[in-house]
Amino acid sequence: DLNDYHGTMGFRTNFSGWQTDVSFTTGGNKQIYTVANTINRGLGINSPILFKPGGYSFSHIVGNIDVTKALTNDLHLGVGTEFRSEKFVIIAGDTASYKTSPGADSFPGIGANNAGESTRYNIGGYLDLGWDISKAFLINGTIRFEKYSDAGGGRGNYGNQSSFYNKDNVKDQRAFVWKVSSRYKVSEKVTLRGSASTGFRAPSLHQINLQIAQASFVPGSGIQTKGIVNNRSAQAKVLGVPTLKSEKSNNFTLGLGLNPTKNVSISVDYYNIKVKDRIILGSEISGTEEGNTQLDQVLQNNGIVAVSFFTNALKTLTSGIDVVTSFRNIALGNGKLGINVSGNFQFQSELDGGLDGVTNPKIISDAGKSVFDATQEALLLTSRPKFKIIVGGDYRVGKVNFNLNNTVFGPTTFHQAGIDANLDTKFKTKIVTDLGVNFGLSKNIDLGINIQNMLNVL
Repeated sequence: DLNDYHGTMGFRTNFSGWQTDVSFTTGGNKQIYTVANTINRGLGINSPILFKPGGYSFSHIVGNIDVTKALTNDLHLGVGTEFRSEKFVIIAGDTASYKTSPGADSFPGIGANNAGESTRYNIGGYLDLGWDISKAFLINGTIRFEKYSDAGGGRGNYGNQSSFYNKDNVKDQRAFVWKVSSRYKVSEKVTLRGSASTGFRAPSLHQINLQIAQASFVPGSGIQTKGIVNNRSAQAKVLGVPTLKSEKSNNFTLGLGLNPTKNVSISVDYYNIKVKDRIILGSEISGTEEGNTQLDQVLQNNGIVAVSFFTNALKTLTSGIDVVTSFRNIALGNGKLGINVSGNFQFQSELDGGLDGVTNPKIISDAGKSVFDATQEALLLTSRPKFKIIVGGDYRVGKVNFNLNNTVFGPTTFHQAGIDANLDTKFKTKIVTDLGVNFGLSKNIDLGINIQNMLNVL
């Protein structure tokens, strides 16, 4: 059962050239699960066959203030601030779903020791300046500062783990990022543009606090209960799992814009993104065949068959080009036709530094294990289409507008856990077609009808 809500209200003002935009947003999402037609084997004949194993909820409140002003004809200023408050809740299941081992088959409930809530807030501010050096040459610079109350810890209450976390558990409370961009008009028909920037993403409350036991099918071994431990747990500390820290990125773009005629536009943009300390949910770590390592001892002492956790494990490199072309106002019968062709072509989606750059806790690496396996690589890298192309057309005649889009998804490769490392699942290139019709019923009323994936392509 899923409940989701979202609302924004705000106002805009203009006073002596100072344009102000103030907004307030609130939103939330709650998922509660039901498991039916199963049993908790530990309860025997007294087991119910329907369970409420718990769920999750997240909510936030966001306030924004943005102010802009043209200081001169050539110099523009923008300043702003944002405040955000977040709450993440793990909801315990009914006792029959988890209290007696092994819990409800297929989905053991969330135990009271893993349930609870965590909260945090952050505040940020930015300054933006744009300067038209000439009619052809524009440069723009932006700086942003952000402060989190945790970004790696937080205020929480999980079972008997209730505290304000000390500074040793908190990393990257503050972030400073910047962006420099420029545009140069070679002529009225040719424009060059580019940018360089840094980026920042704090670990989410979900990644910091999620802890759960989950039943899963293990090839050759049947159903086994495994777990995700959070970075604050005793098990994570024994395994040497470090506290999550923020992801950081360096970004570079270079683009060309063409307007050969009034009704034709073409743009080509190259992008290059490097991310370090990238957060992943690591692969399941189980014991070794020999069973004589420190890892084996930790797992046995804690009754764990296999365990996974969120960690800053990777550096990644992504590059490619985006192409957008538009042809407008083509006379066709009694109406006008527009054609749009756009695409993304990926050059790189890979580990920066290869497998040698993967960061593992020492206990895990000493046992010859890694948080990054073939399935993790597929999820993060090869499961992204190598290219994506959208060919669309819109035709307007009178008060009726027809819109047809064909999206081409390029080939992808995936690797399922538990299958030979040399065997992958390959998904072929496919085309998905969407059709829309819009009717102008009056000056203020439109009626739109849309069919998504009308040919039912999977």
